[in-house]
Amino acid sequence: MIKKILLSLVIVVALVMAAAVMTKPDYKAHYDLVKRTALKVIDHQVNSNPWAALFGPMVTMGALDIVDGYLKKNLLFYDHTFYTTGVLIYQDMFIPVSVGAFGHVHMLVSEDDIKNVVRLPDLQQIKEAGRQN
Repeated sequence: MIKKILLSLVIVVALVMAAAVMTKPDYKAHYDLVKRTALKVIDHQVNSNPWAALFGPMVTMGALDIVDGYLKKNLLFYDHTFYTTGVLIYQDMFIPVSVGAFGHVHMLVSEDDIKNVVRLPDLQQIKEAGRQN
């Protein structure tokens, strides 16, 4: 009886491990989530600033290009056996920003953390940092 339970447990664990390996999110999933979250923060900043809101679509499109270029150069992807992680290089620091498993990616940093990094006046600095790397 105990052998059957132990064998069943080993089979279930093996199936879960196989599912984890086969359903790990790829780089694009991490990239899309980080980009979407950053753009959500920028969009909120644009809508809360009357001057930026006046030119909202232009500011948002410019920010999209800047964020896109920055992430392409500074978002690292690590493929582990059962999960994946996204790490952002910011001011010479490696910051884990996302983790993915079983086909889902989750942010490890909050929107407030991103607000502290991405401010509308700082977009020019981010653009310059993207060019330097």
